[in-house]
Amino acid sequence: MHYIFIGGAPRTGTTLLNSLLCQEPTTNPLMAEASYLAYVISTYHRGKRVWGVEGGAYFDDLQDYADFSRSWVMAFLEKTAQRYPQAQHLVLKSPELTKYFPDLFELVPQAQFLILLRDPCDAIASLIEVGDTLKQTRQSPTLVKLLERGDTQGLAQFFCSYYHPCHSFEQPQFWQQTRYVRYEGLVHYPRVALRQLEGFTGLRLSQMNPHQPWRSDLDFAQLPERYRPWWSTPLYGHGVSSASVGRYRQVLSPEQVSLIRQVCQPLGFWE
Repeated sequence: MHYIFIGGAPRTGTTLLNSLLCQEPTTNPLMAEASYLAYVISTYHRGKRVWGVEGGAYFDDLQDYADFSRSWVMAFLEKTAQRYPQAQHLVLKSPELTKYFPDLFELVPQAQFLILLRDPCDAIASLIEVGDTLKQTRQSPTLVKLLERGDTQGLAQFFCSYYHPCHSFEQPQFWQQTRYVRYEGLVHYPRVALRQLEGFTGLRLSQMNPHQPWRSDLDFAQLPERYRPWWSTPLYGHGVSSASVGRYRQVLSPEQVSLIRQVCQPLGFWE
């Protein structure tokens, strides 16, 4: 089985990219985020951090710990793949998983990774716009507090936190199996982006119609209101659109834009 993991900060187009790859007939259909896998990998990550204090009581060494954790992760991936027997490629996405891509690479070294980049001003403006819906849920309490306080610097730091672990991971093999995907390029030039992704992933994407409705196992319209995702917008499910590029100018003040640029400048992702 070929594994492809999609990540990026919230509101950077991870669901859009996921939907495009999952239109390819040899992949699984678009499905719910791989949040469970993110929890598992975060446990592995935290376990390494406390290894010196208590790890020796349970495992022979760090390699033994990694081997045990790998069997847990692979059991989940194999079980997921069994649910989609027609799939030759398993495509999973989760923004939260992005922070642990280096750890996931340690356990699934044959996997490929796609990381969405988007102008942080547009991503944060989008967070602000969906903020009222998010506040009605009990999800992401840290993000809710930042939105309630109007903490622009905190929101920019929140955005950057998704990229720092990969940005500082100096493992050549990881980067051979990883590609950044710019949201703006994806929505302005979708066929070019799909050809590039085809060359990297081996999926048959270049003949795909990027503007067609998504192929999905999910039908949020049929869910009770309380279960509908806070991040869903009118663009959800309708294919590629560049309508939201530069929308931050209608949401953010010049002072907010300047502050976001300053905080995110070390990553340089909007240039």
